[in-house]
Amino acid sequence: MKRLSHVLCGAAAALMVVVIAPVANAQALLVYKEGATDAQIKNDRVACHEWAVQQTNFDPTATFIAQEAGIRTRTIMEVSTALNTASGGTDPRWTAGGFGNTRTSADVRRLNALYADYLKAGALCLEGRGYVVTQ
Repeated sequence: MKRLSHVLCGAAAALMVVVIAPVANAQALLVYKEGATDAQIKNDRVACHEWAVQQTNFDPTATFIAQEAGIRTRTIMEVSTALNTASGGTDPRWTAGGFGNTRTSADVRRLNALYADYLKAGALCLEGRGYVVTQ
């Protein structure tokens, strides 16, 4: 019970313990390191975020930071809708089953791949620092 309590406290204290990816390939990440302080977890997460951005050339926080600064940004759905309209709409092969109304935009697929690569790089960095990363 005490170990479970430590796991739950560590999970609640970390800023980004659970990252829910809005893409099909990416999975939620659960990170735990026994004996790590809240400050150490935060510092390691920041360092691994920066390393993952450096490795993948993708920063998932960039849009949020711009919006916080008052800069109007277009969401990926706005961009993909414009691209799909220009290219003739959605691919009819993707309108059935689990992929109903999936966008055909190559940019959406590229963004999904970049985000998945970013998550993998972040997980590798955290594992290198002794964390247990569950995907």
